[in-house]
Amino acid sequence: MRYSYPYLIYIFAFGVVPFVGAFALLGVNLKSAFSIFSIVPVREVIINTLIFSFFTALLSAIIGTLLALSVDMMRRGSRLISLLTMLPYTVPFTSSALIWTISLYGKFGWFSYLFHVPFDPLYLSSTSIWAVTGVSVWSSIPISFLVVLSSLKAIPKEVKEASLVDGLSVSQYYGKVAIPMIGKAFWISFLLQFVLAMGNFDLPYVLTQGGPGYSSTTLPLLVYTEMFLSGNFSGGEVIAAILGVMASLPALALIFLFRSRRKKFLPSINLRIPDGLFKVLVYLSSSVVLFLLDFPVYWMILVAFRDSSLDFRAPPVLIPTSPTLNYFFSSLEGAVPYLITSVVVGILASLLTIFLALPASYEASRKGRNWMLFLSIYLYSLPAASFVIPLYLVFVSANLINTWWALILSTPIFTATFATWIFFNYFLDFPKAYDDAASVFGIRRKLT
Repeated sequence: MRYSYPYLIYIFAFGVVPFVGAFALLGVNLKSAFSIFSIVPVREVIINTLIFSFFTALLSAIIGTLLALSVDMMRRGSRLISLLTMLPYTVPFTSSALIWTISLYGKFGWFSYLFHVPFDPLYLSSTSIWAVTGVSVWSSIPISFLVVLSSLKAIPKEVKEASLVDGLSVSQYYGKVAIPMIGKAFWISFLLQFVLAMGNFDLPYVLTQGGPGYSSTTLPLLVYTEMFLSGNFSGGEVIAAILGVMASLPALALIFLFRSRRKKFLPSINLRIPDGLFKVLVYLSSSVVLFLLDFPVYWMILVAFRDSSLDFRAPPVLIPTSPTLNYFFSSLEGAVPYLITSVVVGILASLLTIFLALPASYEASRKGRNWMLFLSIYLYSLPAASFVIPLYLVFVSANLINTWWALILSTPIFTATFATWIFFNYFLDFPKAYDDAASVFGIRRKLT
């Protein structure tokens, strides 16, 4: 148990206690806390959050599965298509939002021009939440693709060969055999994206700031506005508690799915499409999706290295014209302090993550402590806004606000829990014969 002590102390101090503390703080000033319901349309914000989370999870899981099927069918070029699919994942949420802000920019954006959208959907109350959700789907597809593709690749080749020998067409193999076998991966992808989208603050904030009005405000964004803009800590705590309860349901469902030994989570689909037509349909659909995934990244690079006057042309200029490095170097010069902070915090937080997660996951996998894995998955799934207020108060009292240490100490609550999940699965597959050999030679510290 000694290997797990640092990790357990950390996740209880920075995860469990702040999460419980978020509910405890509700009792400090109940009258002031619940007055938020008469000020803010909380019901509308909850509906926005559910729309944003559910459709992000569902569409990214479906589209990711389509792309995974396409790659699995390929004999050549699968690595290139996989890299193109994963490209949006290399773009942070904040940058994703900026890309799509200029992509949907009325008659000047490439998306509005190519798809004949005569208005900016981000600035209409009837479409803003759907536009924000669409951007979230775009940034979430790569992870769903990776999860489902890994499951497809895990299907033994003998299964596919036997299916084809038995006379099944390619469409029948995927419909009757492959899709039921990857059902668990599909729903893991769905639930993981659901809980992550529920805590996504960056996209709604950068794209619309929650507007117009509250039409695209989600619960994490409302926690921020109530705490730091309105100064209503009690009201923000109520919203954080609601978010914590809502996020707990899919997080617990995710844990249940991991524990389940059921093999079939999706029904068989009897597809009888000629092989040639089926492949054409899958490849054609995947090509359209890949264009929508990768063209925004091209647009971002194009806009970054040209004169700003070209950004306001109708129709938009879609090819490189008068490239310049002026904006790049001026931005880089102003970003030096932030780059230093990012590098220092990233390196130290990563080292702390490895120090905490690696020993704990080794001990948990070797001694069968699955509860530690499930606790890690649960904490990783919780939105930051559901327990940020107690952490903020702790850092204020310790004079750590606006310091590197606050970022370094708080980041591993997400990175260490995720790393424990990854390392746990790795150590399960690590041959136990090595441990037995170490015991024979009298080696006690097998981890090192």
